[in-house]
Amino acid sequence: MVIHLLGIFTEIPWTRGREMEKLLLENKKVILEKWEDSILESYAHDTFVIFKKQKNPFANPVGHKVRTGLEELYDVLCEPSDNEVLTPYLEQLISLRAVQEISASSAVSFVFKLKYIVRQELTKKTMTGSYKEWLAFDARIDAAALAVFDMYMASRERINRVRISETTSGRGLVIAGGCPSGLLRHEKGKKSKSPSVQSG
Repeated sequence: MVIHLLGIFTEIPWTRGREMEKLLLENKKVILEKWEDSILESYAHDTFVIFKKQKNPFANPVGHKVRTGLEELYDVLCEPSDNEVLTPYLEQLISLRAVQEISASSAVSFVFKLKYIVRQELTKKTMTGSYKEWLAFDARIDAAALAVFDMYMASRERINRVRISETTSGRGLVIAGGCPSGLLRHEKGKKSKSPSVQSG
């Protein structure tokens, strides 16, 4: 999967050396923390606490996928580049969202939440910026949302194909104990390529 994050909704390029780019990188940790919370807070409070405190990826695969997927997407959004970027961690996060009982709009809405978080944090740093800088970054987020939506729909399609295959073959819940995420891993194991996002 390839998408150009530059110039889709605006002709204003996202170039290196902007004041906003500098502040986005300087405040990366706090912005990612709040962005992560915006997803994990949808879970019950006790679950939220576990996801936040447990950093071991094997003991906390959900929290790990959220954390690494968001960081990967954030880096793509902040980096002015014409190179194609593979996003395996983002794909894992979207695959996780695809097996949850939530609507497509809810599954990808976390991308747009970044706009509010960035504005909240950067205005604290007296970053008012030019209208063009904000417009350029907003356009990148909008473009990223389109890429994420395509990833989500591709994941849902894979899940449905596996379920139909299992039903028609009569194997039912044999593979991966019937776990949707396990079925998805089984199907994706047949594929050698990951979707990618191009940031330029």
